[in-house]
Amino acid sequence: MKIFQGNELIFRFMLINISSGIAVGMMNFILPVYALSLNATSTEIGLIKGISGIGDLLVVLPAGFLVDYFGSRKMYSISCLFGGLIIMSLSFADKPSLLLLVMVFYGIARTFRTTSLSAAFFKNMNTIGARKAGWYKGSMTIGASFIGPMLGGLAAIAVSFTNYFVFTSAFLLAPIMVMATRANVNNSSSVMQKNFNFTDVSNNYKNLIKDRILVRSTIIESMNSAFFMTFSTFITVYVIKDLGLSPGIAALLLSLKGGATILVVFLGGSLLYRSSKGVYLLAFVLTICSLFILGIARNITELGIASVIIGIGSGMISLITFTHVGNIDGEKGKIAGIFSFGHGVGAIIGPTLGGIIGDAYGVQAIFLAFMVPFSALALFTFIDGRKTEPNRKLLPQ
Repeated sequence: MKIFQGNELIFRFMLINISSGIAVGMMNFILPVYALSLNATSTEIGLIKGISGIGDLLVVLPAGFLVDYFGSRKMYSISCLFGGLIIMSLSFADKPSLLLLVMVFYGIARTFRTTSLSAAFFKNMNTIGARKAGWYKGSMTIGASFIGPMLGGLAAIAVSFTNYFVFTSAFLLAPIMVMATRANVNNSSSVMQKNFNFTDVSNNYKNLIKDRILVRSTIIESMNSAFFMTFSTFITVYVIKDLGLSPGIAALLLSLKGGATILVVFLGGSLLYRSSKGVYLLAFVLTICSLFILGIARNITELGIASVIIGIGSGMISLITFTHVGNIDGEKGKIAGIFSFGHGVGAIIGPTLGGIIGDAYGVQAIFLAFMVPFSALALFTFIDGRKTEPNRKLLPQ
């Protein structure tokens, strides 16, 4: 393929991300459907989706150290094997409480997987180039928010839940085949050439936490992840439970959101020449508008329009945050671990609070409630952004 000529590295990252992303997308789609089949309430569904974030928080910082110590490839392979087993075990969870328990371990496996792959990508950022930083997130989005939900919608109709989970785990295990081929990702499995020293590791994390760019990017990614997890959960609940439509319609909305995000992260390289503060503000405004539409929508057309706008805003946020974080100096496993910490926090807070709000005021109130934190982020970015490094252009003119 001409577009990848001379850059096999990014091509392999994309293959790995698309395959594992399909598994993520199928899981994001089927969890609320499966929970509804177990007669779970909105609060329970939110907890089921959010509880995986507990797994993230439990191991995200140790995961960063282990990736630096043992290498990205080894930790990624182990996490895929563990995650595949966890997914297949979901069919044995015959009540919401058991589903909650299994999802904790799913979150642990996901943390090691995403931290390992992100660390490998950040290590190779200079080789890949900042212009293609969005391709990493974009390829994950192709699987998680486009192909995954579409396959999930079809599979949910054609096969049983047990077969669905087996099918999903196969996509999670497939990247191991890519990593086992001759031309493995360069330097992605390099390991630390020093003995473990807890004080040094602790000091490294303390220094990284002081990095304003990393902290700010992590907070923004946390909110972006919180809403993605909540949207992917409760748009499905709203379509199936409130509108009485098929799971395939919910899958279509998720794919519309994913398709818009893909276009932005792959074609939005010119955004890197602009002030990131301005890009963030535009992304937040678009997201707030889409939340309002979701909160008042009464038909699929309105939901589809909102889904596309959400995808555009999410893509703009991801494009900037991943480029910022990839350009930070330091051990990439620890950087990726801290960045993943934000994802874990968002994964817990978003769906959990969303479920509580949904039971109290209705599912659409969940989307309206998210207008508050995104408005706060927009205000903070407007006031504080000019004082920080992220306000600079990411690429020279």
